Amino acid sequence: MNRLTHDIQDISILISNYLCWIIDRNYTSDTIDIHKNTLHRFNTFISENNIEPHLIFDPEVLKKFYQDYHPKNGRMVMYEFILFLKKKNIVRSDMNGLCCVFSDYVNFYQRCGFAQHDQQKKIRNTLKAFNDFLERNKVSVNHLTIEIIDMFLSEKFKSKKSVKRGQSFLRGFLRYLYHEAGIGVKDLSPLLISAPVFARNDPPKFLRHNEIKNLLDSTSDLTDKDLRTNAIVRLALSTGMRPIEIANITLDDICFKTAHLKIPVRKSNNPIIIPLPDDTIKAIAAYIIGARPEINERILFLTLKPPHWPITSSNIQRLIRELMKKANVTGSAYSMRHTFAQNMLISISVFE
Repeated sequence: MNRLTHDIQDISILISNYLCWIIDRNYTSDTIDIHKNTLHRFNTFISENNIEPHLIFDPEVLKKFYQDYHPKNGRMVMYEFILFLKKKNIVRSDMNGLCCVFSDYVNFYQRCGFAQHDQQKKIRNTLKAFNDFLERNKVSVNHLTIEIIDMFLSEKFKSKKSVKRGQSFLRGFLRYLYHEAGIGVKDLSPLLISAPVFARNDPPKFLRHNEIKNLLDSTSDLTDKDLRTNAIVRLALSTGMRPIEIANITLDDICFKTAHLKIPVRKSNNPIIIPLPDDTIKAIAAYIIGARPEINERILFLTLKPPHWPITSSNIQRLIRELMKKANVTGSAYSMRHTFAQNMLISISVFE
């Protein structure tokens, strides 16, 4: 539960301070208006319902506010407002375990759109298990150590692969815990590393030259689906993009004049602009002209049947698997990424 550290009868003072704070940080005028309207509605709600000061940010109170007022982006606004108050030590969280901060992190993770629903579910399950572990061992999040985290990982995960996955989930949470929630004396995420692997039984699969040729030859360009798949495969091979990155490409990200592609959102949060080969540009143009539904949607790749939803990364992977099966090529969507990396290494070695 979030509680005020001391009684403040007039929440309008806190709202005014917060609005000044976001104005100073050059938030857009639209964003400021959304925050202002939501928080003024919240102030009215608190006054009309005679909410006690120590219960202002109680989850049940916030839930009733959302239900009664339906504020635009209300949850996001209240989350950022409470986070601001926490950093100012005006609000504290009663946390013997991970309950509250766990919920905050999941909301933060979902709002930032770092992963799709299935991945978010795995992260929630891992953090729930971590919460139970801390409660069982009577450890507070304020007193986490790398030794405690290692104990949890060894208890929860048995294989090296699952341990590595668990470390990845916890690494993001630990980074958030220190930098966003202000909990702990140091960022523990850099300490959560796996032992180096010097010899792998399953090295990354990449496609040979003849396999690439067979794959591209299998896109006959006879149907709308072929045109779409051809554009997807050529993008994957020529850029090394992840399926989720391909699924998120918009028409605004492509510059046909300069043959460049902008990727504004990536796994590492580092936007990048990359060149596109002529064949890839032509394949994208052929898909847009010959197969893409003519609707008011900026996402590049859409389903071909109404209502023409943007396709997901799972759709991308399925289309590539189907084409590989048709071309009698063994691999997956990530084999394209590995192929791109392998070709880059070969190119570098040629110039050395």
